[in-house]
Amino acid sequence: MARALQNGRGRNRPAKPTAGRRASLLLERLDPAGVVGLVAAFAVIGLAIASGAAPGRFLDLPSFLIVIGGTFAVTLASFSLQDFARLPRVMAAALSPTPPPRLRAVADDALELASAVRQASVTLLEQRVTAQARHVHLHRGLLMLLDGSAPKAIERALRREIEAMVERQTATVAILGRAAEVAPAMGLIGTLIGLVQMLGHLEEPDQIGPAMAVALLTTLYGALLAHALFTPLAERLAARFAVERLGAELQLVAVMAIAERDNPRRLEATLNGLLAPEDQALRFD
Repeated sequence: MARALQNGRGRNRPAKPTAGRRASLLLERLDPAGVVGLVAAFAVIGLAIASGAAPGRFLDLPSFLIVIGGTFAVTLASFSLQDFARLPRVMAAALSPTPPPRLRAVADDALELASAVRQASVTLLEQRVTAQARHVHLHRGLLMLLDGSAPKAIERALRREIEAMVERQTATVAILGRAAEVAPAMGLIGTLIGLVQMLGHLEEPDQIGPAMAVALLTTLYGALLAHALFTPLAERLAARFAVERLGAELQLVAVMAIAERDNPRRLEATLNGLLAPEDQALRFD
């Protein structure tokens, strides 16, 4: 019996994804617009370099080390190790196609709950609260309401949660923003290093070229990192977080309206006042 169970478990165990399948799953987790934009930016620059004479001259290890190493070192010095360790996940989130909670869905679900509470008792929330788990703040506020918490206590708790979320998001965007600031500065430092080396070898013509390459390529590498990588990722992440913050605010407004048994029409007007025209709910029109 035990052996049969073990054999059954072995047969039901999912097979490990192959290398091709893992690559496919990774591509599914990336936003095509972000990936295509970044790749296209570097591809256009690479094509311009390749179309000229001696494209290999644009590859310089000392320049690369100065800019890349210096950028990550200074960024690490600007934040805690725990914050810096989130950088890969932060960059992945910036390129993720998974959208924040849809604002229209938040409004529709909130209005449906508000209508149900007005028509019957608050105990109906017990049957619907599980369905709202995708809206974190709305779900938590409803649970507090079912536990008998006062509306003011619920509002204070949710406000603290939203403020903590905003602080985490601000710190996350600041990592990429700091890297975008440091990269050109590292390029400038590399330029100064190359110029000093060049001036120190004016009597040796064969040493002037490599020193000039360091001086110019560090500026190029720094500009590329800042404006073709870190700045777009920071802007995408900031836009994503702005939608998440608005969604959290909508959920807070909805919880307070449900707790106070406000008129659903009034709640709809309040929510629509925070939403763009294409996201507005039209439940009672």
